Amino acid sequence: TDFVCYGLKPYTKGEVSVTAYTFSRYNHKKIMGKPGRFNFATKSAMTDVNAKLTADNAVQITCKEQEVHGPEKKFEFTWENNGRNVSESQSNCDFQKDNLLYLTTYTFTILVFNGDHRGQPVTISIRTRYNSKALIIFLAFLIIVTSIALLLVLYKIYDLHKRKLGFVGYLQLLNIEPIPSEQLLDTYKRKIADEGRLFLDEFQSIPRVFTKFSIKEAKKSQNQNKNRYIDILPYDHNRVELSEIPGDPGSDYINASYIDGFKEPRKYIAAQGPKDETTDDFWRMIWEQKATIIVMVTRCEEGKRNKCAQYWPSMENGSATYGDIIVKINESKTCPDYVIQKLHITNVKRTAGRDVTHIQFTSWPDHGVPEDPHLLLKLRRRVNALSNFFSGPIVVHCSAGVGRTGTYIGIDAMLEGLDAEGRVDVYGYVVKLRRQRCLMVQVESQYILIHQALVEYNQYGETEVSLSELHSYLNNLKRKDPPSDPSLLEAEFQRLPSYKGWRTQNIGNREENKSKNRNANIIPYDFNRVPIRHEDECNKEGEHDSDDSSDEDSDCEESSKYINASFITGYWGPKAMIATQGPLQETISDFWQMVFQRKVKVIVMLTELKEGDQELCAQYWGEGKQTHDGIEVQMTDVNCCPSYTIRAFDVTHLKTKETQKVYQYQYHKWSGLDVPENPKDLVSMILNLKQKVPVRPVIEDNRSTRSVPLVVHCRDGSQQTGVFCALMTLLESAEVEEVIDVFQVVKALRRTRLGVVSTFEHYQFLYDTIASTYPAQNGQIKKNSQQEDKVEFCSEVEKTNPETDLITIDLTPPTPEEKEVSEVCDDFKAAGSTKETESSTNGSVAISLPSS
Repeated sequence: TDFVCYGLKPYTKGEVSVTAYTFSRYNHKKIMGKPGRFNFATKSAMTDVNAKLTADNAVQITCKEQEVHGPEKKFEFTWENNGRNVSESQSNCDFQKDNLLYLTTYTFTILVFNGDHRGQPVTISIRTRYNSKALIIFLAFLIIVTSIALLLVLYKIYDLHKRKLGFVGYLQLLNIEPIPSEQLLDTYKRKIADEGRLFLDEFQSIPRVFTKFSIKEAKKSQNQNKNRYIDILPYDHNRVELSEIPGDPGSDYINASYIDGFKEPRKYIAAQGPKDETTDDFWRMIWEQKATIIVMVTRCEEGKRNKCAQYWPSMENGSATYGDIIVKINESKTCPDYVIQKLHITNVKRTAGRDVTHIQFTSWPDHGVPEDPHLLLKLRRRVNALSNFFSGPIVVHCSAGVGRTGTYIGIDAMLEGLDAEGRVDVYGYVVKLRRQRCLMVQVESQYILIHQALVEYNQYGETEVSLSELHSYLNNLKRKDPPSDPSLLEAEFQRLPSYKGWRTQNIGNREENKSKNRNANIIPYDFNRVPIRHEDECNKEGEHDSDDSSDEDSDCEESSKYINASFITGYWGPKAMIATQGPLQETISDFWQMVFQRKVKVIVMLTELKEGDQELCAQYWGEGKQTHDGIEVQMTDVNCCPSYTIRAFDVTHLKTKETQKVYQYQYHKWSGLDVPENPKDLVSMILNLKQKVPVRPVIEDNRSTRSVPLVVHCRDGSQQTGVFCALMTLLESAEVEEVIDVFQVVKALRRTRLGVVSTFEHYQFLYDTIASTYPAQNGQIKKNSQQEDKVEFCSEVEKTNPETDLITIDLTPPTPEEKEVSEVCDDFKAAGSTKETESSTNGSVAISLPSS
């Protein structure tokens, strides 16, 4: 018989007794066994096995020990090292493993052995960390290497800076020979080639600062706040010293330097733009230096950044006091590119005063340089016309008094040298400028601009003429000596550049747009074509007045419709006029869309509808209301004059119900002729239409300038149109400045559209027209003043309020004849537009249109 006993403790003393019973005889006998140690044992288990990192690559394994019964007590520990199993044992459950691999996962197994049996194994895993000590060493090494590299870079920059500042001496200056006038253009072309590499090499070789010249005075603590820029300081040896005020240290300091001219020492003073706290010092300098001309080559604020304090009084205030100097403004004259102000200054300690002319150039862009160097040549002419023998130095300043200031002085001095010696040394003079004031001619583009201005002057010369000298000047130009030779006027016309192909014409030459061109040779340039927004774009914008930003969309070929029309720069600035062809039948809608979107007020038509059997222009107006792609056009009034007809239209956008009043002036005396027989008629019409067009660009929200353009068209938008646009600009220049420059006006026009002023007859007509408009009498210019006639537009379309329906306009045509009137108005009769009721009123004809 077998018996199994449970719950016995291993290796403990115990007794076993067996009692046998014989049930058959009902007797009982107890059999006693011998006490002793039982040899059997059970497996032992462990609890709370733990593993933790004692270092980045060291692990400690512990567990909670239980009572172990057996001949011995051991804890066996197994783990894998380098691909093989390693075992070890010890009497306590506390294992420490060091020098393990970093960032490695280890699996450890531990069990109990009591001498006979092994308990249930327990497995636990743990991952070692990265070597923080090595990382620290690596980071320290990386920092050291980076620091060394940074020091090397900084040293290179420092070394380069030293070279630019001239610390390495002046051995890097190039040996640039002066340029003879006859080689000026070719030299410019050679240097500007390859992205201006030769210009760049020249410019970079000139030290920015000559450090051998001290700047101690500018760095004194009492003077530091007088400097607009901390790195643009005058040299001590040629700084302008003010009279010292007792008890006021630093009162003799101003950030300004004497600059030598081409031959004349100290011809200029280059100064920084005055700060609010230095305006008193500035006027003290003007007084003490006996300066009578101030040239300001900046605006007070550009790109929302203050460039210069307004150191002169406004016309509203009349006068202002700056320290001991009283400045009174007597006159302010605004021109397109500059403002001239006549000032009178008085020292409160003196009785006598002095006149000072302040001329501010306003067309220098916020970034870069003026595109047309002629603007600076024109500024120079204005300044030199003011100068006299008794004038002190010409004070020139921008903001810092180095970049634009140096450019203007460089142009003036080099032009003087070109006239005197027939050659120029721009490089040598800029080096000279830098020796007298740091950073003069600050950037490469300004260095190139000096050369461009010299080329412009050398190629084309002085072509501006005052009205007082126009008649003698023109007679001299027309003189032929000998008679077989071309006149000076013809030679001047031949010097005009054609600019043919100077810009792309891709959009107008697209296959889908070719049918929209009346003349395949007159295609608008892409850069100044007039874009027409699609109707859905107009609706998204919610308004139909395109600002300047929307005009930039003209470069986006897919965003606008095409029309053969170009923006033309006028006297007061860009986009003053639109030159376009006479509309084709298929482009009438585009024409009216352009008129409405650009808020055009006046259309000038310089052609008839037909010449014989040839169509010159589709009739884009008619009887009653006409609709063109959402634009409703209704002719409301017509007035016939001897040489031109005025029509009034209401142009309405059908979706927004916005209505614009548009006037059309059709000139009738140019058909079939190269130039009009009587230019006075054309001038008369121009004087009349100027009443409808804003003379100057419109300022909106004190932030943007937008022109309301005048639309001018003939057959192809170039021949008569170009002459008319040039004449408009010249008349405005004559009126405002009493000077004209036919050559430069035509030259600028040719950059905007092909075919303008293409014949000598056109060119001479411009001179003759201005001369006849401003005749000379006893050596004085007599402005042509005719007695203005009163013309009444009488509309019978909607008679609601006679006071508002009656528009009175001043016209200056001569008294018309009945025959001329009937000829002028034949086109209306042919169109059957209205039944005309003609009445002669004050030398004009009033035509009433009945309601349609």
